[in-house]
Amino acid sequence: MLWFFERQRSRLYYEVRRQTDGDNYELVITHPDGHQDVEHFADSLELLDRMERLQHRLHAEGWQPPRQGVSSGRATG
Repeated sequence: MLWFFERQRSRLYYEVRRQTDGDNYELVITHPDGHQDVEHFADSLELLDRMERLQHRLHAEGWQPPRQGVSSGRATG
């Protein structure tokens, strides 16, 4: 699964996936400059806790999920 966040004109996203060579999980954070941080988890509850802390930190830093269906700001009709 992917989660996207925006701040001003920057975009950051993170992905949760199974490791390709096992049954563990990976949390992959892709930063606006393209570099990635990969964290490994054997326990799904630890992963969920980390995701919750990450989302809290991102919101505190001003990152927000992309707004869907936002117009250019001009009134229509």
